[in-house]
Amino acid sequence: GNAEAVKKLSSWLSRWEQNNLGSKKHNGPKAALLSGPPGIGKTTTAALVCKESGRDVLELNASDTRSKSSLKEMLGDVTGTKVLSFTSKNTKKGSGNKTGAKRCIIMDEVDGMGAGDRSGISELIQMIKGSKVPIICICNDRQSQKLKSLIPHCLDLKYRRPVKSVIARRAMQIAAQHSLPVEINAAEALAESCGNDIRQVLNALQMWASSDKGKMTYAEYSKQKDAINKDESLRIGLFDAAKSIVEGMRKEGSFFNRYDAYFTDYSFMGLLVHQNYLKVMTPQYLRARGAKNVPGEEEILSRMSAAADCMGDFDLVEGRLRDGQTWSLLPTCASLCVQTGSIAGGATGGMLQGFPEFTSYLGKNSSKNKKQRLLNELKHHLNFRISSTTSELRMMYLPALHSHFYRMLFNDTAEAISEMDVYGLSRDDLFENLDEFSIVTSGEKPKNFADMDSKTKAAFTRKYNKGIHKSQALVAEQGVSKKRKASAVERHENDEEGEGNFDNDEEDNEEEDEKKIQELFSKKKGRAAGKSGNASKKKTKSRRNN
Repeated sequence: GNAEAVKKLSSWLSRWEQNNLGSKKHNGPKAALLSGPPGIGKTTTAALVCKESGRDVLELNASDTRSKSSLKEMLGDVTGTKVLSFTSKNTKKGSGNKTGAKRCIIMDEVDGMGAGDRSGISELIQMIKGSKVPIICICNDRQSQKLKSLIPHCLDLKYRRPVKSVIARRAMQIAAQHSLPVEINAAEALAESCGNDIRQVLNALQMWASSDKGKMTYAEYSKQKDAINKDESLRIGLFDAAKSIVEGMRKEGSFFNRYDAYFTDYSFMGLLVHQNYLKVMTPQYLRARGAKNVPGEEEILSRMSAAADCMGDFDLVEGRLRDGQTWSLLPTCASLCVQTGSIAGGATGGMLQGFPEFTSYLGKNSSKNKKQRLLNELKHHLNFRISSTTSELRMMYLPALHSHFYRMLFNDTAEAISEMDVYGLSRDDLFENLDEFSIVTSGEKPKNFADMDSKTKAAFTRKYNKGIHKSQALVAEQGVSKKRKASAVERHENDEEGEGNFDNDEEDNEEEDEKKIQELFSKKKGRAAGKSGNASKKKTKSRRNN
C-alpha cells in the first residue's frame, strides 16, 4: 500500500543533493514529513528507501531525548558537514578516489516531542534550513499543533491504512514462508479485527504459529479471535465514539462499549454528547407528531426533559472535577454521558442521521469572552462619568448610548464628538465596541455604526483627529502603575502621622497628573503646529519658484 507516497519519497531522496547542494540547486524541501496512523509501515519504508539509495541512517525516536541542546549535540556536526569516504563501492580498493558518503536522518514520532523535549521542534526547523543531509520526519497525528510550524518546511506525504484484502494477501505470503497455511477469509477477518494494523496482524500470526494449532481456518480463528484481536476501543475515533454514546442501546450488551467510548477523549466527549443528543430525539418526536400520537409526543418530551437534567448533572460533576482536580469523579461523568444517550435513544436505541455535529460551545464561549473583555474596557472608560455595575451598564446605559450617538452623528458631528469627550469614549469605542451591545426589538432592522457609509465615517474621522480628547489621556491615567501602588502603600502606613500630610500628598499627585496631561496635549499641539508650519513653508517656496 501507499505506493504513490513511497515513489515520491524515493524520487525526492534521489534528487536531494542535486536540488539542494549542486550548482543548479532549486531550493526544494530539505525534509520530508511522513504522516499516518500507526502500524502501516512509515518507518519501515523510510529505512528501506534510504538503504536502497545507499545511505547511512541515523534514527532518533521517542526513546531519545530531543530537546534543543540534545539535538545540537547529536546532530550539529551531522547536518552541518558531509563526511568523506576514501573508498567507493564502485572503484577498486586502493584507487584513492574520494567520494561523499550519503547519509540521512530519520526523526520518528516528531508529534511526540513534548515538555521533555523543550524547544525541540524549533531547533529541528533551524537544522532543516541549514542541513546538508536529508531529514525524514515521521508522525502519527499530522493535525497536532506542534507540527504547524514544521509542515511548511517539509515534503508532505500522507500514508493511509491499506485495505484488508491487500493486508490479507501479504499476510498469507509471509505465513507461507514460515510454513503456516492461512485461509483467505481467515486472513481478511484477522486484518479487519486488527484495524488494518500490519504489525498487529504479524504479531497475531506469530502467536498462532507458536501455539502449534496448525492451519489457520476461519472456524478456528473465530474461536480464538477474542484472544488475539486488537482492542476495539483503541480503534474507534472521537466522532464514532460520540455517535455510539448518543444512539443509546442499539446493540445488545453495549453498555461497557459505550462507557469505554467516553474515554476516547474524556475532555471533549461531554461537549459532543451535549451537541448531538437532541438530534437523536428530534426525528422520533416528528414521527409521533406526524402520526398524531399524543401519548407518544408526551413520552418523548418527558425523555427530553430527563436527558437535559442528566446533562445538567454531568455539567455539575465535571465542574467539580475540573475545579477541585477530583479525578475520582471521572467514572461518574462517563456514566452520566452514557445515561443521557440511553434516555435519548429510548428502549430500543435511536439513530443519529449523518455525522455527529461539532460542538458550538467553543465558538460561543469565545464570543462571550470577547464581549466580556469589551464590556470591561467600556466600563473602564466610562467609570469617570457613570457609576454602575457591569450588568447595569450592559442592560441600561450602553443601548441608550448606542442609539443616542447614532442619531447625533447624522445631525451634528461636532456635538457628538463633544459628548464623547464628556463620557471618555474614543472613536474605536464608538465604531467597534458599542455595536456589540445594541439591543434590537423584534422586527426592527439593527442600526450599527459599522453599517454607516464610508463618507460619513471619513468626515467624522477627519474632524475627530483635529482635536484633543479626554480618552487619549484616560488610557494612561486609568491604569495604576507600580509606583502609584507603592506610593499608596506608603501613604497608608503614614496615616498615623496625621491626615494633613495625606491631603497634601493627594493634592501633589493631582497637580502631577494635570501636568502630565498638559504635557501630552502640548506635544500633540506642537506636532500639529509643526505640520502646518511645514505646509506653509512649502506653499511659500512654490510661490517664489513661480
